[in-house]
Amino acid sequence: MGETKRNKIWITIVALLLVIAGVLFVWNFGGGTMPGGIGGEMPEEIGGKTRSGDSGKYALVVASPHPTAFVKPLINEFEEESGISVKVISCGTMDAIKAVEEGEADALWGGSMLTVSPYQGLFSERVSFSNVPSVLIVNTDLIGDIKIEGYADLLNPALKGKIACADPAHSSSAFEHLVNMLYAMGEENPEQGWDYAKQLAEQLEGNLLTGSSEVYEGVANGKYLVGLTFEEAAITMLKSDKHVALVYMKEGVVFTPDGIYISKNTGHAEQAKAFLTFLTSFDTQQRMAHDLGRRSVREDVSSPEEVKPMEEIRVIRVDNQVVTKQKDTWAQRFDALVQEGRDESKN
Repeated sequence: MGETKRNKIWITIVALLLVIAGVLFVWNFGGGTMPGGIGGEMPEEIGGKTRSGDSGKYALVVASPHPTAFVKPLINEFEEESGISVKVISCGTMDAIKAVEEGEADALWGGSMLTVSPYQGLFSERVSFSNVPSVLIVNTDLIGDIKIEGYADLLNPALKGKIACADPAHSSSAFEHLVNMLYAMGEENPEQGWDYAKQLAEQLEGNLLTGSSEVYEGVANGKYLVGLTFEEAAITMLKSDKHVALVYMKEGVVFTPDGIYISKNTGHAEQAKAFLTFLTSFDTQQRMAHDLGRRSVREDVSSPEEVKPMEEIRVIRVDNQVVTKQKDTWAQRFDALVQEGRDESKN
């Protein structure tokens, strides 16, 4: 065999190896899932694979808006205990509901009861999972001497354009904050709270974030000074050694349970039921409260050390029927106010 021919063969072999390596790289870092079945955080992942394509690998597919750092240890423990393999689609609450509706997920894990209530026809069973209060998260390195004790302080001109808030039409935690501010600033009359909501919308300068993780991560990483988030997310940032502080709004705080919801059309009802039973068990709820910083809905489980006792917080009660009925209207109304602020900031 001539030297030139041997060189051509070696070049061809090397080229093929490079192509194979490239394919493996894309599979592992682009289209695969994280250890423990945790998928990426982008909603686009929902339609990435057909249900039939997953059935051979995963016994259960769960859509969840919970932070990955919260989800991963519980999923790993459930898989180890039960032998049931789980894929988690990480996305916003509304995208998670859509995943269930389109048959891409067997269950929804997360999303407040108020937010999910209008879609209860999709589910055969739903139970409360954790008790979630709305809070403010503050970057302690950047806030300086700006006082943050509640909603009223967010109207400080120094904070204009530096407040992180997600879109209540897509994020259940953002919608909970909208409900909270309407009742708190309207002195428990939500219609009267819209004067404040308009002023806050102007402070956002037209910027509504697409997901709840952008809020707490944006504040923790210094992109924003303060954000409207939920308690456990802020605690997760604290436990990650981020320089942040939690603020329970002095005007009042709404506590809303989130839930676990089993699709009525799931073909994996037994596995979904086992998942629900695991998440609401004493041991799991105890671990959730003391290791992961989230309040349990069980009366026999104490609250995390990092959270403020409920008796020290001004707790606001809301009319669940009114909130459920007005959900879409309120979210659209707030979006319109933010759009007005965006238009005004351009002038």
